[in-house]
Amino acid sequence: QDYDMDIYLMMSWRDARLVNPYDKPILVKEEDILEKIWRPDPFFANAKEAEFHEVTFLNFLMRIFPDGLVLYETRVKIKPSCNLILCKYPHDKQTCDLLIKSFAYPVETVRFEWFTRRKDAIDKNPDVKLPELYIDRYETTTCANERKSGAFSCLRAVFRLKRDVGFHIAQTYIPTSLALMFSWVGVWLPEEFMEGRIGVAITVLLTLSTESAGAREHLPSVSYLKAIDLWFGFITGFVFFTLLQTLFVIGFDKRANQLKKWAGRKTADITEEIREVLLQKATRYHKTGRYLDNFCRVFYPLSFILFLLMYYFVFTEGRQDDCMNRR
Repeated sequence: QDYDMDIYLMMSWRDARLVNPYDKPILVKEEDILEKIWRPDPFFANAKEAEFHEVTFLNFLMRIFPDGLVLYETRVKIKPSCNLILCKYPHDKQTCDLLIKSFAYPVETVRFEWFTRRKDAIDKNPDVKLPELYIDRYETTTCANERKSGAFSCLRAVFRLKRDVGFHIAQTYIPTSLALMFSWVGVWLPEEFMEGRIGVAITVLLTLSTESAGAREHLPSVSYLKAIDLWFGFITGFVFFTLLQTLFVIGFDKRANQLKKWAGRKTADITEEIREVLLQKATRYHKTGRYLDNFCRVFYPLSFILFLLMYYFVFTEGRQDDCMNRR
């Protein structure tokens, strides 16, 4: 994956050839003069695209101080790559970095260093807001940059990102939880509405299928299991279990009604003893169906609460790459 950045790149170095007798710094705003002054050669090693802002002119600023200190600032739009690990999605934390390396000058000639003050090294515009992920913190480090042509200076800016789960709570967790609870209504319905329970379970299954497809629509295709996949897998499996339970209860009731019908026949081959046995079996089937409904009235909520606890404290916690390490 990649992300867009609009940055002000600021560099400072000292050039003894630019020592001057003036009291105030010299402002350079002409590109012709800029091209004649020596500058470091940084490039963004993990950027897919990069370009200078040139509207309405090349956006840069250079000041040359009397002691030869040069301050150079330019505006750049870049698109760095970022390896997203979605094991805990949407409870994930991402780490994206920006690699700044010297292209031609070896480390013996040019050495990059961050500004001493952290705010001078990296400063974020507080008005910039991201839709889902937000920058929790950022770090400044160095990195090794060995190429066949030699060793070159390298700086690494690390951005620690967290995902705001408020959207997913409102759009995924609450709707699917309510749909699941709606499928439990069947165990509280009177016996005469038994066949309608199948329609409820099938409707909920179709709803969950649509929700699941919508949740994965904007995600990259990965070969491992995400936390949101576990959520939809459990919810869908739970609803499918309620459908099976409904079929068993309907089967028990139909078998009980069939036995009662046989016992009510007035034929010579059905004695009072056989009729009594048939009625006992019918009562047993009917009670089994009622017992299964009563059991599920307690089992469904308790198992869902247990899953919520496991999902929050087990599946969404731990290392962000747990699912990849198990492969």
